[in-house]
Amino acid sequence: MNKRNDFICIGAVHTDYILKLKSNYFKNRTNPIYQEEHIGGVSYNIAKILAFLNENIDLYSLNCNTKQKKEINSHGIKFVPLNRKIIERHYTSILDKNGKMILGLANMDIYEKDYKYQIGKFANLKNKKIILDLNFSSKLIKNIINTCSKKNYICVCGTSAHKVYKITNLLNKIDTLILNKQESLTLTNQKKIKDSLKYLIKKNKKLNIIITNGKNIVNAYINKTHYASKPPYTIIKNENGAGDTLSAFFNYFFFKSIDQLDSLNKAISAGSLQASGYINYKKEYLQKLNRLSKSIRYKINN
Repeated sequence: MNKRNDFICIGAVHTDYILKLKSNYFKNRTNPIYQEEHIGGVSYNIAKILAFLNENIDLYSLNCNTKQKKEINSHGIKFVPLNRKIIERHYTSILDKNGKMILGLANMDIYEKDYKYQIGKFANLKNKKIILDLNFSSKLIKNIINTCSKKNYICVCGTSAHKVYKITNLLNKIDTLILNKQESLTLTNQKKIKDSLKYLIKKNKKLNIIITNGKNIVNAYINKTHYASKPPYTIIKNENGAGDTLSAFFNYFFFKSIDQLDSLNKAISAGSLQASGYINYKKEYLQKLNRLSKSIRYKINN
């Protein structure tokens, strides 16, 4: 467990604004809220957790301001900018009083542009664990996957149902794919999760797949085995980042453990802990994670 892996996270880093309603809201009226502001982005969130778990992390994203760079570096993450100019971008999440998302608002068109400065940075990567979100342009994502897939492990996180189309023709070059329900249905043009899973397996039988569905059953296909696991019960305070946390912990344990079911159930438990707002020191956190993962009910589907 002491061996450190070399992870590279590629994707979004920006400011997140979390707006949580204090009570039931009235449409077309002013409503009181609690407000939080911090660095976010799928790739940053995953990199931060992997750094917390003592892995070696490089984070590739668009250039950001000095304050953000200092915070990134404070976690032991090496930041690699993919352009020179600093352009502000942000994400706003509106939650109900129970922490359930009402609306997410993304001001991130800047990620979709093609930057000449980006292309040569990926050619020399070898024996890395690459985790990629889908915020960058289709052209750049295709370039990264085509360039890196033969010499590196590649995990793609769905990011948004509006962005999964970017990997439609790249499924045979991906090692692990982590999606939520809507992302999986949109990507495969299916109406049910089980049909979406079948579609993805048919496209790439070696693909590891995790499809989450909020507090409901998580369907996973790992090393050609289909698992259906029920997440542990938690009181939800904020669903934001639960999927990113699951992704980080799955990749961490996938390369630390020979027990694939244990890796999956710990990842699911970590997502639940994130939604519940649980935070602690590493030792205590992993102890609670271990206890929680053992309570998960699951079945193996043939």
